[in-house]
Amino acid sequence: MTEPSASWQAPEPEGGPAPGIAFASPGARLVGYIVDILIQGVLFVVLAVLTVVLGVVFFPLAILSALAIVALAVGYFPYFWATSGQTPGMAIMKIKVVRDADGGPISWGPAILRLIGFWVSSLVFYIGFIWIFVDKRRRGWMDLIAGTVVVEEPPTTYTS
Repeated sequence: MTEPSASWQAPEPEGGPAPGIAFASPGARLVGYIVDILIQGVLFVVLAVLTVVLGVVFFPLAILSALAIVALAVGYFPYFWATSGQTPGMAIMKIKVVRDADGGPISWGPAILRLIGFWVSSLVFYIGFIWIFVDKRRRGWMDLIAGTVVVEEPPTTYTS
């Protein structure tokens, strides 16, 4: 007597946060972050050279330039997250940070909390970034702290 063979079925695809929207892949997030770090690096070098030159010419202006370096370090990510939901690197990768609760844009409070989450994630052996591979919704510690999630931008649809 032969037994009926069970056919293999593919697992159900994991659902995204909403119909037509998917969570951003870890690779896209990493590449976007690297692009942002490169942009920041170039800006830091330009401001550092400017600070040295101004320090030689007129010292009080060098202090302003040095403060611009601090503002860039602290404000780069929160500014872009709060104004458009994506940094230039995220825009290139077509991903966006949104509120986890409803998918809406984030404000300055969550943007600053997310930056603090970045620092915390880095300090603890980068476990906060590795957490993206563990969490079903691909959230790192920075997302859990700020109540955010990173999603792929939906394709632009044109209607005629």
